Amino acid sequence: MPDRAAVGHVTALAYVAATAATVLGAVTHRPALQYVAKPAMMPILALRVLAHDDPALAIGLAAATLGDVAMIEPDDDRRVRLGASGFAVMHAVWSTRLWRTGSRVRPVVAATRAAGWAGGVAIARRRAPGMLPVTATYGGLVATTATLGADGTRDAAVGSTLFLISDALVLARRAGSPRWADVLEAAVLVTYASAQWLLVRGLSEPVRTAGRRSRGRGGTASGRDPRRTR
Repeated sequence: MPDRAAVGHVTALAYVAATAATVLGAVTHRPALQYVAKPAMMPILALRVLAHDDPALAIGLAAATLGDVAMIEPDDDRRVRLGASGFAVMHAVWSTRLWRTGSRVRPVVAATRAAGWAGGVAIARRRAPGMLPVTATYGGLVATTATLGADGTRDAAVGSTLFLISDALVLARRAGSPRWADVLEAAVLVTYASAQWLLVRGLSEPVRTAGRRSRGRGGTASGRDPRRTR
């Protein structure tokens, strides 16, 4: 069995390299580079957290990979809708896992996420009508993950918030001036890669028991699910 520390080091470097290549391909308009690098990102994360031992993580990362491939062409509405479908499956998995590991809805957090979703819908309706179906439906799933993530581990909280920011930047890119398109696309990809890294790390931590969470250093939960031994 390979050493976990070595696997962690190699996968971290590989993930950074794949992300950098993806961003470079996007801002230099070289989709061929993206088609090589971007589909590698989620499998690298799967290897890092040994997702083959966790069906939920494996399903979520596989769905995210499909979304990644579709979103290589972010100005094609059909591809964006296809990508959103893949990410919708992923968010359903992430939200379910967050709920099962003890995360619950905080009214104030839910209200802020709902306000952000409503604002996005209003912007899409006025400035980017092609994004309206995605913003109205898929945006609600992103807001749900961000709401539950806020009650999870620190990694899950930060990662889910970054995912919300990344998707808001997708809308800003489509609704804004074309002169900022490359800058915003780079920001989308960097925040997305960071969000997935943190979310997956948070979701792969030991499962907590709902209603019996103890807070350790830094305010994170520290309970351990007896079903998980690794």
